[in-house]
Amino acid sequence: MPKDPQKGPRGPTAPPEFPITPPPSSFPSAEYSYILELVGTIQHELGKLTEAVESLKVQSKDQAKELKDIAKDVHAFKFGLKLIGGVFVLASAIIGFLLNHIAEVVQAYLVTKK
Repeated sequence: MPKDPQKGPRGPTAPPEFPITPPPSSFPSAEYSYILELVGTIQHELGKLTEAVESLKVQSKDQAKELKDIAKDVHAFKFGLKLIGGVFVLASAIIGFLLNHIAEVVQAYLVTKK
């Protein structure tokens, strides 16, 4: 007696019209190539974003260094300006003192000569 491949000792084991190939999927997410393409695109964009952030960090450090250098230059200029101003005031005081005494000597000479 030939055994039917569809029947087991307790009843049917598989439907009589079992599909040979799976039905085609109507959703693109069922294809792994589409998912891999999306993941690759996301990784590429993330890499570009990471590179841009690193570039901004370097630019920020460079700008901070330039600002510190400018601050030092401004401080040196202010100090030099104060120093030159102090020397100018001191020189003006000495010249004024000398001119005053010269004027007194000339005036005393002119008074005694009369």
